[in-house]
Amino acid sequence: MHWTNRRGQTGKASLNSLDPDERRLLFTRGEAGLEPLWLWLSEDGTPFGEHSWEAVFRAGSQRSARVLDGVVASPPFATPHMCRHSFALHMLVVLHHAMDQRFGLTAEERRDYRLLYGDPWRMVKDLLGHASEQTTRDIYLAPVSDLQVRSLLTEDDDPGVAELLTRIAAASDRVQDTALDPGVVA
Repeated sequence: MHWTNRRGQTGKASLNSLDPDERRLLFTRGEAGLEPLWLWLSEDGTPFGEHSWEAVFRAGSQRSARVLDGVVASPPFATPHMCRHSFALHMLVVLHHAMDQRFGLTAEERRDYRLLYGDPWRMVKDLLGHASEQTTRDIYLAPVSDLQVRSLLTEDDDPGVAELLTRIAAASDRVQDTALDPGVVA
């Protein structure tokens, strides 16, 4: 990233070296002048604070509970961390599925693929920005840390990714299945 500060001084830095508060200070020159680079903006155009998302998710969960009161036994409840956790889990399952099913890789080809592109656990670790693959395995992907995902996906009665995620969601309090009842796909 190349930057110019308010005093006209210029420099360059790695975007990865900035913390969330520093990233909220970044702007780019657009057709209408300076525009914030922050992805999510509040109603007044200023960047959302890191903890503001908790309130947004809490309000959304409360609205869902009001609307679905009496319709479903347990209305969905979500937090930003649940979304992160579900994303990590989904990516792990999809990456394993892609390697083992879609590409039809042999054991040797799978080894070569992992050498070239990386192991699914490492890919998810990188997507989450973790320094340690072990953190990814132990904390964020606890529901599948002891599962043999490949064996679940390569059985003759392959449940498919959606069915596998539904089974994992049922076994985990950190993952929410998006279907409100078994016959409805959200």
